[in-house]
Amino acid sequence: MTNKIDWLFFIKQITSISKNTYKESIRSKIFYILMAFAVLILGFAVILSFLTIGSQKRIILDLGLAGISFFSVMTSIFVGIGLIYVEIEKKTIYNVLSKPMPRSLFIIGRYFGMMAVLGTNLLAMLLILTVLLAIFKGFTLMVFYAGFFIYMELAVITAIAIFFSSVASPVLSAICTLAFYLIGHTSSTFPEILVPLLHNQFEKKVAIALFHLLPDLSMLNVCNLITYEIPIAQGFTIRAIIYTFSYVLVLLVAACLIFRKRDLV
Repeated sequence: MTNKIDWLFFIKQITSISKNTYKESIRSKIFYILMAFAVLILGFAVILSFLTIGSQKRIILDLGLAGISFFSVMTSIFVGIGLIYVEIEKKTIYNVLSKPMPRSLFIIGRYFGMMAVLGTNLLAMLLILTVLLAIFKGFTLMVFYAGFFIYMELAVITAIAIFFSSVASPVLSAICTLAFYLIGHTSSTFPEILVPLLHNQFEKKVAIALFHLLPDLSMLNVCNLITYEIPIAQGFTIRAIIYTFSYVLVLLVAACLIFRKRDLV
């Protein structure tokens, strides 16, 4: 009975923090600025489709998904990096942590709240893109399949942003998270390009180890496959889900452990 009450207490605390995070992030000026830019990109995709020779549907879909992915990631980074630091800076975190609640719940609640914001943002942009495609008779449900993979990428990026936000300042957190984002889209080339350039066996082993430790975000990028109607391998979605869940879990556990030891004075 006690365990049941404890679990209910934890869920209630996480839900409360998530709701507060959602409200705070939705009010953020950065959120609306990035959302406006994303909508402008969708409009630009329509205009460009009239000026370019080729399938209007393909151009709108290609630029639309690319724009949605990019601005969703930027929202994740620039809103996510301040989730922990702002609370510490404003001293409001002491009101939260003064309650009989583990610090780890604060991290988890912030993460789920941010994912709710990103989900709302992503769904709104996907619906706009869907309407544009429908107008040009290019509607496809695969848009939402691509959106699901974008959301998984956001789950990883947000976990990275939360991790760095729990240990560093917003500027350093932004730099590190952006670096991980860029590396994540190029790390798949390490075994083919970087490793052959190394002559020392130890260096090769280190490079291969980094390849396995760094996020492979290119694995979650299926926008080109959707745009050019390339079949997706059987079982690929399940592998991507397991990979995303595992990476997010490791990052959140690490963030919780570090934040528990952090001196907030």
